[in-house]
Amino acid sequence: MTIFYITGTSSGIGKALAEQALKIEETIVYGFSRTCSIEHASYIHTSVDLSNVDEASNIKLVKHPDAYKVVLINNAGTIGEVKPIGEQASSSIANIFNINTIAPVLLTNKFINLYKRIDIPMIIINISSGAARHPIESWAPYCASKAAIDMFSQVVQAENGYESDNVKIFSVAPGVVDTDMQEQVRAIDPKDFIHHNKFVEYKNSGQLATPVSVANKILEIIEKPLEYQNVLLDVRKH
Repeated sequence: MTIFYITGTSSGIGKALAEQALKIEETIVYGFSRTCSIEHASYIHTSVDLSNVDEASNIKLVKHPDAYKVVLINNAGTIGEVKPIGEQASSSIANIFNINTIAPVLLTNKFINLYKRIDIPMIIINISSGAARHPIESWAPYCASKAAIDMFSQVVQAENGYESDNVKIFSVAPGVVDTDMQEQVRAIDPKDFIHHNKFVEYKNSGQLATPVSVANKILEIIEKPLEYQNVLLDVRKH
């Protein structure tokens, strides 16, 4: 049996990941998001607001010591306000880091603690972004929160050994994907975001990947994690 714990399963990549994982035989998926949009006998939902640190801290992960493989996917993310620093609300900045950085760190800590004394393969996928590796104006908190996840992932792998068969962690940039976040970016006032037209063109020219295609590439990584040596991955290159 394979056990998945996935955040942000109400829509986008998270929902696609959960639905594609549920097609795998002998799989149980635990989903964590504010709303539930999946109905399946092997899907168990927990309603949680990951922008609330107390709620994220109190998430309970159900232990499956007899599982063949356990997988944590920290997918939930937010771009928050898209404006230059100096013009953003403090509440938006805090939410970005709570959802994109604090919640994944808390859940990874819980996950490893839960299974570290059991001889069972643990795979952790942190959904990062190309924005973690390239500065984008008006996205400073988003870029920084995802860059923090990249470094966190590298440190966790170093702690467990880069040649480890037991713990494999990847920080995965999914590319430009047709999600609610992209719709939000296209709705931004161009005066606040100098790259606005570029993101509109991504949509108009059909350059956006589908959540299902990205989910399937991530599941390929999970299926054969030992084939990937780098912690930082970009699905467009695999």
